[in-house]
Amino acid sequence: MGRPTRQQTMTTDAQARASHHELRTAAGTQRRTVGMGRCACLLLPLSLLTACDSASSGGQLQVNEPAGLELYRPGFLQSRKIDDTRVEARVRVDVGDVEYPVVQLASPAGDTSWRGEVQVPQGSDVTLTVDWVETGVEDLPAELGGELLLANYSVDISGINSNRAVDVDISEYVIESTEEDPRPELDLDGDGFGNLRERLEGTGPNDADQIPPEVVIAYHPRAPRIDGSYDSIWNNAQFVDEADNDLFINQVLIDKGVVQPGEDRRYRWGAMHDGEFLYLMVFGEKFGEQTPFGDSDLAYEDDAIDIFWDGNNSKGASYDGVDDYHAIIPLLTSQGAANATGRADTRLDSGDRSIPVDVSMFEFAVCLCNAPEQQQVYEVKLDLQAANIPVDEPFGLDIQLNNDVDGGDRDAKWAWHNDSGQDDTWRFPVRMGTARLEPAP
Repeated sequence: MGRPTRQQTMTTDAQARASHHELRTAAGTQRRTVGMGRCACLLLPLSLLTACDSASSGGQLQVNEPAGLELYRPGFLQSRKIDDTRVEARVRVDVGDVEYPVVQLASPAGDTSWRGEVQVPQGSDVTLTVDWVETGVEDLPAELGGELLLANYSVDISGINSNRAVDVDISEYVIESTEEDPRPELDLDGDGFGNLRERLEGTGPNDADQIPPEVVIAYHPRAPRIDGSYDSIWNNAQFVDEADNDLFINQVLIDKGVVQPGEDRRYRWGAMHDGEFLYLMVFGEKFGEQTPFGDSDLAYEDDAIDIFWDGNNSKGASYDGVDDYHAIIPLLTSQGAANATGRADTRLDSGDRSIPVDVSMFEFAVCLCNAPEQQQVYEVKLDLQAANIPVDEPFGLDIQLNNDVDGGDRDAKWAWHNDSGQDDTWRFPVRMGTARLEPAP
């Protein structure tokens, strides 16, 4: 497919993030070990509790109790590209050298939980593995029976003899195979992209094809002036993806009754780079429809954009603390002025799971643009080296926009890439899209 044309029109979008309460994170490796003393009882229960909210795995695993296994589908599995009715939970149980039959959990009609039961001898050393699979997937090896593994979680428990709760952060789910932690069953075709990522990005999990970038960001040697205005240099930027689709920010993640069905707000973004800096332009509300607010302590509760990026495009189920970032740039300063770097009241925030972002990585300015035919503008300059973004290599990216209509908490949020209908990119890097910086000619 040839490169799409570079569009010179402007429009908008922006989004911010939802900073939710942190789940408790268990220390240690992906497979956790829980030790317990022994006693001379025959069969006693063990419970495994997972931290639960609307987007987490949630639930409770109890060994040696009837119907004691209860799980909730992990939030990162929710996507319009995956049929909810085909996603099922399995539990594998290993006791010493004995591998028990796989426990297939059931989901009662009208219920959101998955349930089952496991019985093991008292005092056993047990490995429990939770698998989430998609059924009815075509073009898989015959021995898989159409079942594709999307995510799993394992825990080792020694000497079961009494109730014991183990907090499990959803970040302990594994969705990729890596050199450090090989999981070939999670990367069926061995192409370096996990089965879940292949499904979310629309490629075949068994065809060993590379996942192409959705947008190739144009190179231009001249830098725009960062003042919140569209100058002629922006005519060289990329405002369409590789399929020649506009880079609209139109995936609704939050709607508190303010989003009209079929409404075209023309929120949109564009980008270019010069090998040293990435330049972003995001277009927000139109003249006559603007409702700018900056009255909240939390930046994402006001009009603001979220910029998410993953420098090595690993896109895991959790932020890796290496090159996964989430920056929030409000439209207004704390004093109600147009936000910009260099001001005493500049506002810039980091997402809860992100590596902290520093204002030194950025230069930005916004324009309220109170004139007919104009839109709000966020103009951003990001240092590529400080941001760990390579040139001519794929990296994760999403641009989102928060909208506060009447003060107080935000009322709506949109994304360019996240199509789940859930405001969860701040938790799950796997939600990001894929971009690549065009090399210098």
